[in-house]
Amino acid sequence: MAHHLLVLQQTEWQPPGRFLLQAAQALHIDLRVAKIWRESTADFADFDGLILLGGPFGVDQDRQLPFLREEKRLLQTWLHLNRPCLGFNLGMHLIAEAAGATLGPGYVRSAGFIDGHLTQEGKQHPLFRDIDSPQPLFKWHTQAIQTPLPRNLVLLATSRDCMVEACCLAGRPHIVGLQCDNHAAAPEDVASWVTHDRSMLAAGKKHQAAVESLVAAARQETERTEATLTQLMRNFIDLLDRQQPSTP
Repeated sequence: MAHHLLVLQQTEWQPPGRFLLQAAQALHIDLRVAKIWRESTADFADFDGLILLGGPFGVDQDRQLPFLREEKRLLQTWLHLNRPCLGFNLGMHLIAEAAGATLGPGYVRSAGFIDGHLTQEGKQHPLFRDIDSPQPLFKWHTQAIQTPLPRNLVLLATSRDCMVEACCLAGRPHIVGLQCDNHAAAPEDVASWVTHDRSMLAAGKKHQAAVESLVAAARQETERTEATLTQLMRNFIDLLDRQQPSTP
């Protein structure tokens, strides 16, 4: 049976990415991608789960970006329905803000590949079943969830660059956020991101060297990152199935 997921894309140059598209095909997932800044979303009743992608702005920019206000409204409705949701980067920030967390500048600008470490709660969380710790993370952000976390958020993963690499709503393991952008960690996706957001890497003459180093790292990590993303999506589908109402 195919699973139908709604994907909210927040900017033209940050689409789902090759790894997510390949995982969807392998796992018989039907992805409906809504480019939220220029189109309305379909009826929620048509979908089993929601995926929120990232974007080059913060959760506090909703006054300048009307579509971000609309996305927050849609997310609140989805959370009220208690349906499975997976957020990457800005998507995680939106989930965390809805749960009462504070967002602000991270203590480092994080761009590239690092290792993420599951907490004890993360090792027991169904989204990370059969996923090793440490795991490769493709990072592209300046904003982060601030600590301490509100009591209704559970810390699932951390790293040297960011205290909160993954979290979920307390008592609702099917609503999860990831600080990373592993869905777009394929070398060609990484190269596209660098082209569209040069500010994240070294400036001037050092820029090209930084680009080459980052794309080389993406090639080196391809096997691990792709396998991790595929298993994560497999686990997310299992969470979807657990949340499906039972048939009498």
